[in-house]
Amino acid sequence: MMKIAFYTLGCKANQFETQALERLFTEHGHEIVPFDQFADVYVVNTCTVTAMSDRKSRNAARRCKKINPEARLVLCGCYAQVQAEEAKAACGADAVIGTPDKSRIVAIVEELAPDGVRDLWHEAPPLFDVLPAGGLSGRTRALLKVQDGCKNFCTYCLIPFARGPERSMPFDIAVEEAAKLAVEGYREIVLTGIEISAYGRDLPGKPDLISLIEALCKAAPSCRIRLGSLEPRTVTEDFARRCAALPNLCPHFHLSLQSGCDKTLQNMNRHYTAAEYKTACDLLRQYMPGCGLTTDLIVGFPGESEADFAESLAFVASCGLGKVHVFPYSRRQGTRAATMPGQLSQAVKADRSQKAIEVCRELERRDLAGRVGQVYQVLFEQEEDGFFTGHIPEYCLVKARGENLHNEVLPVKITGFEGETLLGEVLV
Repeated sequence: MMKIAFYTLGCKANQFETQALERLFTEHGHEIVPFDQFADVYVVNTCTVTAMSDRKSRNAARRCKKINPEARLVLCGCYAQVQAEEAKAACGADAVIGTPDKSRIVAIVEELAPDGVRDLWHEAPPLFDVLPAGGLSGRTRALLKVQDGCKNFCTYCLIPFARGPERSMPFDIAVEEAAKLAVEGYREIVLTGIEISAYGRDLPGKPDLISLIEALCKAAPSCRIRLGSLEPRTVTEDFARRCAALPNLCPHFHLSLQSGCDKTLQNMNRHYTAAEYKTACDLLRQYMPGCGLTTDLIVGFPGESEADFAESLAFVASCGLGKVHVFPYSRRQGTRAATMPGQLSQAVKADRSQKAIEVCRELERRDLAGRVGQVYQVLFEQEEDGFFTGHIPEYCLVKARGENLHNEVLPVKITGFEGETLLGEVLV
């Protein structure tokens, strides 16, 4: 038996994969320990979405060797896939796996030669790599990865190179996994993937995402079903109408935006206009009034003028979004954007980022203020300093006093808010 420690960077797809790998190791008799403790093997599930992600991946890998210099180090994930040689040289890894075939990681680790490095990165396979869903602790929220890969090739992004082509979890297996998670006691299932809007395009019969959502809601009626990030063009009137008919689907939609300026969207190779994005927001609010709408925003993209930036911010404000994650553009070698003219200085990107954050904080404050006085069903997850915290279906965080509320879904009246957190009173 070995002690295995994990460190995860990046998106919910990575988080899901780490949970699945933890389960695989425990099923083979190994023990999972915290990353800051002594372990025989450290697994760093890396991310490469920004240059900062690369640095964090390397730093995590180096840190574990300080805890146990004799430990074996395994790198997997997107940074290990696209920068394998750099990752191996910089971190002293014993195995570099990349993104595919993570289901084989236990055998790979158990077979590590004491004096050899396993170089296992390669092209992503054409089939979906099915991994077990559900974590090892708690029974509150489970991630279910139903899709992998991307073919959008946004000009700033390396992920299509790291994750490979689009591929989907078979429809029946996804439904079975959701039903199993409900039986195990989870109260919420979060659908994740690299581009879940592409779900089913590679499957026989081409089942679409809304058909999968309907089947999962039916298979796990005791669970809330929450969606990961969506491509705005997914939201048609049919999609919004069918979503509104599902009582256990969380009315929270993270619609990827990146910019509210059409010129910048075109330069990013995003396949929608600002007007099309606004239509998606309006449709969701029409069928699900009060739904939570969140997004991501990139500022300082190559060629973005002050007027373009102002246009983008004004558009974000016009959509009335609840929470916006703001990112300064990160130049990634190997992408088209890295060679575009009009690269902006770090100072300009930092200034625009701060201005955007201030605008978006005000948007979030308005959204939270509009929820005061309303009653929501809250799934309580953690206890902190005498309070329990959890999320409403619209995904705002709530803090309320109570005892033994873990994994309970209870009605809560919102009495105010503090920072990014709603304050509430349990009504039961």
